Amino acid sequence: MLACLPELPFKPHDYQVQTAKKVMYDMGCRALIADEVGLGKTIEAGLIIKELIMTGQAGRILVLTPASLVQQWWTELNEKFGMNFWVTRKGPWAWSGQYVVGSLDKAKRDENRSLILENEYDLVVIDEAHKLKNRKTANWALASQLRTKGLVLLTATPLHNKVEEVYNLVSLLRPELFPDYDSFLDHYQLNPKTLISELRDKLQDVMIRNMTRELGVKNIKRKIRLVPIGLSDLEREIYEKIQENKGSFLRLTLSKEFCSSYSALYDTLQKKGDFTLLAKIEECDVSPKLRYLDSILRSHNGKMLVFTEYIQTQFYIARYLHQQNIRFLLFNGKLRRNQKEWIKSLFEKQDVPVMICTDSGSQGLNFQYCDVIVNFDLPWNPMKVEQRIGRIDRIGQKSETVYIYNFVVQDTIEEKIFSVLGEKISLFKECIGELENILVDNEDELLQMIGRL
Repeated sequence: MLACLPELPFKPHDYQVQTAKKVMYDMGCRALIADEVGLGKTIEAGLIIKELIMTGQAGRILVLTPASLVQQWWTELNEKFGMNFWVTRKGPWAWSGQYVVGSLDKAKRDENRSLILENEYDLVVIDEAHKLKNRKTANWALASQLRTKGLVLLTATPLHNKVEEVYNLVSLLRPELFPDYDSFLDHYQLNPKTLISELRDKLQDVMIRNMTRELGVKNIKRKIRLVPIGLSDLEREIYEKIQENKGSFLRLTLSKEFCSSYSALYDTLQKKGDFTLLAKIEECDVSPKLRYLDSILRSHNGKMLVFTEYIQTQFYIARYLHQQNIRFLLFNGKLRRNQKEWIKSLFEKQDVPVMICTDSGSQGLNFQYCDVIVNFDLPWNPMKVEQRIGRIDRIGQKSETVYIYNFVVQDTIEEKIFSVLGEKISLFKECIGELENILVDNEDELLQMIGRL
């Protein structure tokens, strides 16, 4: 039993307690907690922190998290664990506290990084640790240089695109588990299947992944519908014109923007000074995606999250909802921290049925009072889709079923994206383990679709 449990104002799930004990006593407080989204990784980290403090094993602790989650972490630690962490502000004293929670983006800046690296920590916790998956980034460089006894990484999605992302995370925790980076890559390229098997075996020494199906703590069913979208003759003409662009990156970018919304493409073409297609775009009728969104809105009574990768598409959807007299809120990365907190509060407490989000709303935020997600466009990364769904498919969701609608424009780049997502999901399952369905309701259907594409 953990010494801190009688002090808590709530009762953690047994798997959360067992996870905390395993991290502390079997893994030496150096672990990757990769529970499925919505199972309470924050609670598990809080238990570890509280236990270390109560038993006198930690005098200095640092929690690093995306900027949008700093306030949420402070609230959780304060209200559920009775711990008053210092939230970093400006100034040389910002990182000097005994117990500190701050933004990873702020921490990696030169003026803050030097202050952090001067300190010696008993424990560092890094939330949304997939932000460390690339060893060439400032995020990874900072994490690799931290002077700390314990390091706990939290992410439901440790692998996004490539096997070496897992290596980059594990090497922060237990570098002795694998050979050096170049040897790892050479070995993988020569023996991909063998390495994946070895990787999965070694991850057991450093990774804990609790699964919803195994625990039975969430009785929530995902109902996923793939919504194929057809193009009109005029829309098809515009799409074919885009394919005449010579640069492959430009062609891909414009194709993806057009499939998302006319506004996203229009804005890019205007900025480029390319006016050849603007008149054609202005002739287009209401996007078929908006018509499907309208239909979904009318078939559900609860609150809904609509995700897109593009701010211009956000505005495009917003204009349409305004014309239909449907109340909505916008959530994107341009909002300041206090604005995001205000928007979240409004959405929960006011009669506003729709929040339109970019992917800044897909990580760490809790919207258990919503039961519908519409992926207006799909990213190349399947873990971003899983993060989006995890905002509503989590402990505390009151509905028995959550509904996910994935829009895909037929015979376009979006079908290619769908196919790539399926392949990356297969890689994740080989390396990390099972994953809840995110694209379609059953796996056989997904494999058949990929085969056709």
